[in-house]
Amino acid sequence: MPEPSTAAFEAEVARALRSLEADSSVSALDPLGDPAGAARALSAEGGGAPLILRAAPELGALRREQDTGFGPAPRDPVWLRIERGASVLRLAPLRLAGARHARPEAGGAGEGTAEPRDAVGVQVISERRPCCGAPTCTRERTYVAAWLALAAPVPARATAARRLLVAEAQDLEAAPAEALVEAVAAPLAAALSVPLETARGTEPPGAIAPRPLPEPAPTPPPALPAAALSRFAIRSEGELLVLRDYASHGPRGSAARNALIGAALLLAALAFWIQVMRSVSAGESGIAIGVGSAAALLSLAGYAFLGVARFSSRYAARSAPVVSFGPGRFVVAPWVSRTGAIDLRPEGRLGAAISAGEVRDIRVLPRGDRFAVEIETDHGPIDALLTEREDVARYWRDVMDRAVASVRHAGGPSAKQRLRARAQAQQAPAAG
Repeated sequence: MPEPSTAAFEAEVARALRSLEADSSVSALDPLGDPAGAARALSAEGGGAPLILRAAPELGALRREQDTGFGPAPRDPVWLRIERGASVLRLAPLRLAGARHARPEAGGAGEGTAEPRDAVGVQVISERRPCCGAPTCTRERTYVAAWLALAAPVPARATAARRLLVAEAQDLEAAPAEALVEAVAAPLAAALSVPLETARGTEPPGAIAPRPLPEPAPTPPPALPAAALSRFAIRSEGELLVLRDYASHGPRGSAARNALIGAALLLAALAFWIQVMRSVSAGESGIAIGVGSAAALLSLAGYAFLGVARFSSRYAARSAPVVSFGPGRFVVAPWVSRTGAIDLRPEGRLGAAISAGEVRDIRVLPRGDRFAVEIETDHGPIDALLTEREDVARYWRDVMDRAVASVRHAGGPSAKQRLRARAQAQQAPAAG
């Protein structure tokens, strides 16, 4: 039985899909998570059936100087309903609350309703980024992204999305990243009958050349139903690649519990302080010192829990990061600001960042009636993601595997790995 919060999220996702006249069981394309599968589906000869595709809105810039230690604030993905040959698509938010579903034609997509939008083009851009955080590494990666440009809605709204991120990739060699992104961008532009703009120029709708997937072409996982796909999503946030859980309330989910614990601790401390005063009045200094020490500890613990609850209650994002992938490293459960932005320091709630080169395997393992995506590293295993469905876990296992490969430093083992291997080799004869 799903948790209440997850059940509410699933109901909101179902409403959003119904606003697009789509069922939750219909397969959805996720080019940001599975570009190869989306490219094959977009390139296939369609039988007139509409396509449901998930994309990501453009993120805003940092607004306050004190936020410069964090990435941009996150935004929910959106659903697109695409009819082949038509540049008009329908755009809906990831989830739709019941009170805001009465008139899907009003308001703004991504703000609580579904609406028609005109696509005007697909743009492929690229930039150079550092390979990793190593001070001696001078190599660079090529980051490539495909953006779907939309015409301004009528009436115009400042919050309406003007660009949607539909595909991205990065590689030490420019050609594979460009080929993978263009394999998605070209059939998407052809399906919408809009121009495709790349570094080589602009191709009009009727003359867009098909793009093959790079060799060796990755094997896409089986397509997931939209409902199963909706909970997790991956996209770049600044220079980090972030996988988020959109059914999670993040720190806000534990605010009430922490407040209750803090209040209980302070009440217990108050009782102890009363006993301290009684002991002092009775001249029992030893008892007063012992009970006073316990009262002080309970007071500090209660105050700490209330402080955590106060921060948690102000968490504004509607998602929680699962894992972030940065240059040469990854962090499970990264720290976040109150807006949900990722802390750029290489550490998280489970400890310091781990080098991508120290990942041995990523696998799916049963955990009771659920399935975990476990990252096996030189430092031991870490459960990064937990879900009720095995196919969902395997889907995100493949996504994480590609993400780690995209940020791993090229070359042999790191200095730490060489030292660890040397120590193990020296210990082996002694153990024998």
